[in-house]
Amino acid sequence: MRKQRIDLRDKRIVLTGASSGIGRELGLALAARGATLVLAARRKDLLDELADQIAASGQPRPIVMPTDLAEPGAAAALGRDAVAALDGIVDVVINNAGANLTGPQPLVADTAAARAVFEVNLWSPLALTAAVLPAMRAAGRGTIVNVTSTVQAVPLPLLGYYAASKAALAQATRSLRLELAETPLRVLEVVPGSTDTALRDIDELPWKTTAPKTLPPVSPAATAAAVVRALQRGDARVAYPRYSLLPLEIPAIGRLVAAIGGRRVDTRGALQLQTHAERAGLA
Repeated sequence: MRKQRIDLRDKRIVLTGASSGIGRELGLALAARGATLVLAARRKDLLDELADQIAASGQPRPIVMPTDLAEPGAAAALGRDAVAALDGIVDVVINNAGANLTGPQPLVADTAAARAVFEVNLWSPLALTAAVLPAMRAAGRGTIVNVTSTVQAVPLPLLGYYAASKAALAQATRSLRLELAETPLRVLEVVPGSTDTALRDIDELPWKTTAPKTLPPVSPAATAAAVVRALQRGDARVAYPRYSLLPLEIPAIGRLVAAIGGRRVDTRGALQLQTHAERAGLA
């Protein structure tokens, strides 16, 4: 499929997970390029701060739509409200919101906390995309951006819910790209590697001694800049840092990293300590 470069000026963009991390930096970067934004996340105060900062820079103040995407139906409602607020035109939707849960599967099972991870990471992107697709089809243009994770190819212990939900979203993203291949609509998968955000899973794992040495995480601003470049170029996938592509393109590397790292995780202690369940809100 031939790439179609995108000029972001005056484009109408719906961005989830906009209150912090990569999402916040994306909001700043997209606004600086002249985009009109709908910002969504749970924390209205942080969304308002971001919107005020963008307005103070001379750009139009984004539309703030607080929502909890862990609630079934919230994403579809967000999509309908965003389409209405943007006068029926959505040029780009960025499914950036993410939720994590660290815990052993025998303990977590299919509890509400586990289901919330899949609601945020998988079902909400699918529902939000479905809600804005009719407007995109009517306009004859549009780009769907799904943020997955390198962890989809690195099955570390105790991160099964996050990894599985992101792997599912990655597969759904590839299928959607094929489904829309004969339309003007485009699909971009964003695969962040180690990024300095609140969702860094390496900080959540109970290591037997100390966490293994890894390459320094990149900044959310650097990742956001890579996403903006990919959008402008009309890319189908962007991994940042670029070495994050290795476990995806060579799955044996991902399995090796998981096997080596997994041996250093205190899985036995995680299964035995009820306090871990209490910290995750499962007790």
